[in-house]
Amino acid sequence: MSKKNVSTKHHFIPRFLLKEWQDECGHLWIYQRNGGGDISFRKGAPKSVAYVENLYTVYPEYRGAKEPSDEVERKVMAKIDDQAAVVHRKLLDCGVGALTEDERYIWSVFMVCMIERNPKKIERYKGLAKIDDYVEELLKAHPSMASVIEKADFNIQAVRDNTILRLMVDRIFDSGLANSINRMSWVVVKIDMSGEHFVLGDNVVVVNNGAVEDEPLYFIRLAISPNKLLIMAYDSSILESDFVGVLTVVYNIDVISKSEKYIVSSRELKDETCTKFSRIIKEMHCVQP
Repeated sequence: MSKKNVSTKHHFIPRFLLKEWQDECGHLWIYQRNGGGDISFRKGAPKSVAYVENLYTVYPEYRGAKEPSDEVERKVMAKIDDQAAVVHRKLLDCGVGALTEDERYIWSVFMVCMIERNPKKIERYKGLAKIDDYVEELLKAHPSMASVIEKADFNIQAVRDNTILRLMVDRIFDSGLANSINRMSWVVVKIDMSGEHFVLGDNVVVVNNGAVEDEPLYFIRLAISPNKLLIMAYDSSILESDFVGVLTVVYNIDVISKSEKYIVSSRELKDETCTKFSRIIKEMHCVQP
């Protein structure tokens, strides 16, 4: 594959989901936190936001190896997103009850993918496997690798990063995790209150209360449109209580508080009946909108 055919703009929020937030002119309202702490505003297309260059690129690990590859983007992310887009439309139009068993499982895999593909999580994994420590552990397990690394001119960073990508893919297709999500009780909550709407951020999936990601999955939230929120719960009684209302009202707060770069909206962010967007942005980002 030639370099010019390799995709490098890798979305961690798929474009089919972002498109639900387009306004009547086809634009997203993008609030972006800049390096200085200020928040700038622009309107843009789904392709212009929520991506990282080469986020899922597989790099050559040694001298003479094949060129960088976008196989993870093409063979994993694109295929999952294409299938999930069909289920997403059915969720919006017909609700959870209309999904077949296969469609529920497709969406469950997609949810695992959304949790795992986030750039912050990938960077966290890289931080746990620092290059020096990675080499030390590698040589400890395989002392003979020292001469091999030198002769083949191994790119240790590429080896580590590619390994993390492979582990990410393995986790996405871990049937145990997807099955756990599939067994949860699902409900789509629609907000009809005038002016109220859901936003997207760097990490649109909120696991549990959003504070700790590695706890068992008790409940998961994902806005699937500006006025519809998908809630999945391990305990079905959660979905039959007033707690659903709480999870719905605080979703925007949880999303914005975890967002380091983007807030994507379908309209101007201003104070509504329940959600005080100006206050959320000011307190969570310590800047004026």
